[in-house]
Amino acid sequence: MLLAVVMERNWSFHKMGIDMSAAFDTIQRSTILNLLKDAGCSDDDIRLVRFLLSNTLIRIRVDKTYSVVFETTLGSFQGDSLSGCLFTLVLAGALNHLRTLIPFRSNPPFNVMTSMPEELIYSDDTDFLGKELIQLEFILPVAANVFKDWSLNINESKTEFVHFEYTEPDKDNKDEVQGVEPWRKSKLLGSYMCSSYDIQQKCILGNLAFSNYNKLWLQGKRISLPTLIRVYEAMVVSVMMYNCSSWAVNKDTLKKLDVCHRKHLRRILSIKWPQKITNDKLYEICNTRCLSERVRLSRWKMLGHILRSPDNTPAALSLAFAIQGSDAQKRSGSHKVNLLKVLREDMKSMPIDRTSEYAALRKRPTLRTLKDIDNLRTLAHNKSLWRDIPNFKLAHIRI
Repeated sequence: MLLAVVMERNWSFHKMGIDMSAAFDTIQRSTILNLLKDAGCSDDDIRLVRFLLSNTLIRIRVDKTYSVVFETTLGSFQGDSLSGCLFTLVLAGALNHLRTLIPFRSNPPFNVMTSMPEELIYSDDTDFLGKELIQLEFILPVAANVFKDWSLNINESKTEFVHFEYTEPDKDNKDEVQGVEPWRKSKLLGSYMCSSYDIQQKCILGNLAFSNYNKLWLQGKRISLPTLIRVYEAMVVSVMMYNCSSWAVNKDTLKKLDVCHRKHLRRILSIKWPQKITNDKLYEICNTRCLSERVRLSRWKMLGHILRSPDNTPAALSLAFAIQGSDAQKRSGSHKVNLLKVLREDMKSMPIDRTSEYAALRKRPTLRTLKDIDNLRTLAHNKSLWRDIPNFKLAHIRI
């Protein structure tokens, strides 16, 4: 969503992504218990966590050789639902400590004037945002010292600085830099920041995942088609559609995804040239829809989650900032495809006017003002209504 502002306005920003070494394995368990006490947890809750963290036995494997079993008194053991919560608790404590030492950063971390989020945190992936690079460079050594006090080790050599800007075409050589900016191949949570690059990579990964199950697809009638499709959805489509809710591309790029999808379905049905089958018939036999439509549905679900989230979350702040927060001058000419522009196009195709709550809005939301966000939030809080608004449904498929 912040990239949408970069595409539409003469505005840019910097991101500093820090890398922590063995993040889950270094935190002190006494720190966890103290933070739980400060957070207001009961004595029973603290005793339960202390019991779960005690007597942690591990052993190390090198190739096929295992070490002796020994007890560890550090870290939050991984592999269960509790470890991530405990690590997030320690990281939140370290970040709150860091914000008190940086005069130009607010707590909560967002710009009060523009509502731009200044931190993006997901598990141990910690990113700091800012308009000026020098401010982020000032934060790095301070963060390293603060995190060290909290038993978190920042690997400064792996810290990534990315400048998100849209380069205007050079009059002498228009194809020199535009469209190949370094941020396009920068990754966040396993996805490229440029949707076109990301879709291309997802098709490659989907083909690799599909080839891993070649023996299964060749079983023919020995395994029923619904079973094959369920395996395909779980093991291949899930790879191709990872983070698809953030994609913002034109129809031609999405066609590449559909072509790759149909190629897999034909292989499962053992349809080879010169045999022919229409696309509609192919989807009907496999009881599925094209992936481009499912991308649209995933974006709609993502928008619903953002609208239902608190106003101070990074996603909600980014949406408000993209619509009205930036005072930068708009770019001349037609704007490049971006997430905000694609969501507005999705809004036009959604039958919002068929809902009973639409009458109270008096005007169809267009996602161009903060008032539109408030109107859409009213609809989004009714989850069943929001789920039924799209004019298509997918049978037996949950994204």
